[in-house]
Amino acid sequence: MSAHLLLVTLGPVQEFIAQARRTRDLWFGSHLLSELSRAAAGALVNKGAELVFPPFTQGDPEIEPCDGPVRPRTERPPLAVPNKLVAVVPDEKDPEGAARAARAAAYERWNELAGVARRKCKGLLAEGIDAVWDEQIATFPEYHAAWSPMNHGGNDSGYDDVRRGLEAVIAARKHLRDFPAWTQQRGGVPKSSLDGARETVLAPPARRAAHLVRRYRIAAGEQLDAVGLVKRAGGEPEQFVPIGNIALASWIEHAAGVAGPDIRRLAKACAEIGIGRIDRPDLRWTKPFSFDAQVFLEDRWRPVLEEAQYGGERRDWEKLVRPILDKMSAPNPYVACLVADGDHVGNALRELGAREHQRAFARELSRFAEKAREVVEQKHRGVLVYAGGDDVVAMVCLDDAIACADALQRAFEEVMMQARSAVGPAEGTRPTLSVGVGVGHLLESMGHLLALGRKAEERAKNACVGEGADRNALAITIDKRSGSEVTWRGRWDAGEEAPAARLAADVALLDERLSSKKVHEIQTDVARMPAPEDLVKVEDRPWAELLAADVRRTLLRSTEGEGVLPGEVGLHLDVRDGYGPLRRRVERWIARMLVARTLGEARRSNQPRGREA
Repeated sequence: MSAHLLLVTLGPVQEFIAQARRTRDLWFGSHLLSELSRAAAGALVNKGAELVFPPFTQGDPEIEPCDGPVRPRTERPPLAVPNKLVAVVPDEKDPEGAARAARAAAYERWNELAGVARRKCKGLLAEGIDAVWDEQIATFPEYHAAWSPMNHGGNDSGYDDVRRGLEAVIAARKHLRDFPAWTQQRGGVPKSSLDGARETVLAPPARRAAHLVRRYRIAAGEQLDAVGLVKRAGGEPEQFVPIGNIALASWIEHAAGVAGPDIRRLAKACAEIGIGRIDRPDLRWTKPFSFDAQVFLEDRWRPVLEEAQYGGERRDWEKLVRPILDKMSAPNPYVACLVADGDHVGNALRELGAREHQRAFARELSRFAEKAREVVEQKHRGVLVYAGGDDVVAMVCLDDAIACADALQRAFEEVMMQARSAVGPAEGTRPTLSVGVGVGHLLESMGHLLALGRKAEERAKNACVGEGADRNALAITIDKRSGSEVTWRGRWDAGEEAPAARLAADVALLDERLSSKKVHEIQTDVARMPAPEDLVKVEDRPWAELLAADVRRTLLRSTEGEGVLPGEVGLHLDVRDGYGPLRRRVERWIARMLVARTLGEARRSNQPRGREA
């Protein structure tokens, strides 16, 4: 009998995490999948299997379950466990038994978390809900396992071929979707507000326990199914930082320096009224104001105060907040969703071949998750949603977003160098990191913000495949409530034109020398010119010269601020390549300047009133 390689996957991942309306939905959805993988990994180790990914061993503290953002004993966050597990089952052990044990452990952990949520939310549930609840809980999660014998008693001969074969089998199985019919239906009730797939398990709004509605921030028209309620009630509400506090983190820090006594007076009133509180001592940037930051947005006063069941007059509330708003520029209501993913990590692993080398590489790679948390939550004002292996998802204050992305890229590069060194000479494929930053309004759904981040990350990876410049890049996608969506991309290895430095220079240009009116004028002029594909049958050099002259004339004009040369704003108007390439360069420059303008607006909003420029 030979040893077996076992591959286990749990899901769904992306769509499950994206079904979120509040920060706690997003974070706990990610944490929940990690916990199920953690339970499955622990079961495999207990069955005598050798885990390759993640590289846990018997007695590893990371195998222990964790219900919240931090472990009570260590006050440190748990390591995120990926949804894919790879293990070697020794020849004297049964691979099917190990796979079944892992499945049982994952479902046991899921039922445990679901049971806790149901007990906590009893006052929110409709009557006679038992059968509906049980069926909805039983449909989650998806679990797949495949195994195959290895050669020569489990040594590395053919290991990588076996692993790739198992991945192909699992991928094929996932394409065979299960569509079981619901047998327990309430009938005549709304579907979940998160995805519309399952019926609500909540009582009508008038019959929901008011203290639980406030605690879990369930809106009057909101409906949740059993799975959605587990996400909403996971952990304790005080552990989750509202998206408004992330968006306004930099503004609040500056406001505390300008209007400290007013901030403290407002915080005291929030505590008395019952405004949502944050209890995250590990996040230093939440300390200046540890209550829902939407109180600083005047158009959000009514829903925030209604949620807290505030019985006072609006003018009394305004007396508390207005002194702060009068001393500061208006807060910027935009937030960044950062999504990062390693490039060519799979190729690097295949080149290593031996599973011991892959295991050593994985151990080093796990350090990136720890570094990512430090970068996002300690060195910048953000909250990590997920960090496992080479994947990162985080919500970050817009003022910090580009610096945070740059720091993550540097941390990944450092970890990859150490990982390659740990398994021999640092040769072969060197993985890089592609990062997407999606910027949206803080009132957008978590799912929409996450979709923006993922769209930007996909563009960072694949936007320039045909040009041989794919991956190893940063892309920023901005979706403002006024205007169309804007995306700009820059490669990390572009030297002086690398994204962080280039955008910082552009923000300074727009502050000091370049009017954004000129950028919009150039954008309008370019849009009026013919598309390159319309000129395939004619000489396009005259159009290139016309475009270059028009852009140069607009930039040099001094009626709106100081005239500038194209080279001074990082724009190269070389007409020798023809109209098409020149137009694309100008369009990319326009996108870059629009992104820089948004970043500049976020920075200027942190200034005391009267000093916005």
